[in-house]
Amino acid sequence: MDIKVKFIAPYESMVPVIEECRDELIGVDLSVEVGNMEEGAKVGKRSEEEGYDVIISRAATAHLIREVTNIPVIDVSMSGYDLLRVLTMTSNFDQKKVLVCYPTMTLGAQAIIDILDLNVDVFTIEHADEIKSTVIELKEMGYQLIIGDVGTTEAAINYGLESFLIQTGRETVMDAIDLAKKQYEFYEWNLSKIELLSEVIHKKYDDFMIVNEKGEALIDVWDTFSNCPIEEDKVVNITKEVPITNKINWRYYVKENEQVDIKIETLENNGENYFLLSFFRNNDLLSQLPWVQKVEIKQKPNVIAESEAMNAVMRVIHSGLETHNLFFLVGDPGTGRGLLAQYMHDLSQTGKTFLEVDLNRCQYEYLDELLASHVGTIYLRHASQLAKERFDILSRFLNKAIEANIKVVISVTESLLHRFDSKLSYKALEIFVPSINEREEDLKGLLALFVAHFHQNLGTSVIKVQSDVALELAKYDWPGQVRELRSFIQTVVLAEKGYVLKADQVNRYLKEKRESRSKSIYQLEGTLEDIEIQVIESVLEEENYNQSKAAKRLGINRSTLWRKLKKA
Repeated sequence: MDIKVKFIAPYESMVPVIEECRDELIGVDLSVEVGNMEEGAKVGKRSEEEGYDVIISRAATAHLIREVTNIPVIDVSMSGYDLLRVLTMTSNFDQKKVLVCYPTMTLGAQAIIDILDLNVDVFTIEHADEIKSTVIELKEMGYQLIIGDVGTTEAAINYGLESFLIQTGRETVMDAIDLAKKQYEFYEWNLSKIELLSEVIHKKYDDFMIVNEKGEALIDVWDTFSNCPIEEDKVVNITKEVPITNKINWRYYVKENEQVDIKIETLENNGENYFLLSFFRNNDLLSQLPWVQKVEIKQKPNVIAESEAMNAVMRVIHSGLETHNLFFLVGDPGTGRGLLAQYMHDLSQTGKTFLEVDLNRCQYEYLDELLASHVGTIYLRHASQLAKERFDILSRFLNKAIEANIKVVISVTESLLHRFDSKLSYKALEIFVPSINEREEDLKGLLALFVAHFHQNLGTSVIKVQSDVALELAKYDWPGQVRELRSFIQTVVLAEKGYVLKADQVNRYLKEKRESRSKSIYQLEGTLEDIEIQVIESVLEEENYNQSKAAKRLGINRSTLWRKLKKA
């Protein structure tokens, strides 16, 4: 019988690395889940109840799992290869850096840093409880980038610092699995109430309680509420009124002018029925508007601005935020206007809500609902496509937002100031976002940023980019701008398994990309009318479906273009 192993990865991008090892396993039934620190411990406890023989996890998460289980827990040690990878990656960044690690890693880490002559300091902690205070201390000491395990990097993000996670490599994972096989012992433990709790916690509700059929609470957890927001008799009534056969039900209560929504889920465990009651505040309309998205900005948006074109943009932003509340970001789709809007919010409205609004789907009668006191920035998208009659409504809304001291950032593909009344135009600041072809000096930084992001979040292998790669990428025109470049780099690093991305590899993918674009135009078949539609669709795709630009290239007006597309 195969040994039943649960691998609890403390971060998502570790999963692909584990899965790569699966084909080489003999005599191991491997299951993988993601859970860090306390969440990982809960997964570990559930895994014991489900009959797993051995658990594998990493660092502080492994330590916490040992405290709540009675089966072997293997700690995935961070190897020299793991440290070397992250230190090589972070050498591309100029910020003041520090590696935070436990005593078992300190000597090895310092040796690697000394040998490679890297500009990275080392800070030792003894226990996970020290992470928060350590991060605060390091921030006060002027460190800007923290390297460490999951707990450390999450704490760094919470305090506004950049962070890099020490990721586990394939060789380290294989060593841990081999060790698990050697230390295998069988234990079995069945606690039905813990199984039930694990199932609920997996749903990640902030405020919930589990009650039995009598309405008696077995467990309750409150985050946004201080305690149960409805009376005990109402809880009892829920258990009497809701049919056990209905898996999900909803109830609504009003208490002190606030609506409380309750999601009711029926659960069955060991032949007994339970109710999971999840509580939600419904004191504003924003959560119900499908065209409005609340964007949580956890850390400062990273804007690469080595080029003079982007430097000019940054100068205008920094000075303009002190004098204006209304901004138009003028540029092609994919140039990073959304990132700039978040950057502006982080600079001027930290602590307040950032709203992203799709004007194509907007219900204009609800626009004023966005002007809540907690809102700091409203980012409006698709303004270039608005019908003429919408601009009067939008103008009134913008004036109200300015009076409420809310920053409004509008992304457009061309100047729209002439569409608004002159008084509003004088209050606005236009910022012209350059295309990627004007940002050749930014390519190296963008590459480093994208490669690091995909390595951290997707577990890709590439950690270094040869200097001539940027030169090769600069030869391509990138009609989809930075967004297209990012998508291209993602495709490349997902396909490549080496640690260094080389120019010949990139050229291979660029060649395929050029051939694909050529085919879309030159391999045309059908009648003259069919070919005309194919050409129109190809030009539209190259112009990122901007009908104004496509019509201009084709030498026709927008109404003619629209009529031809409709006919197709």
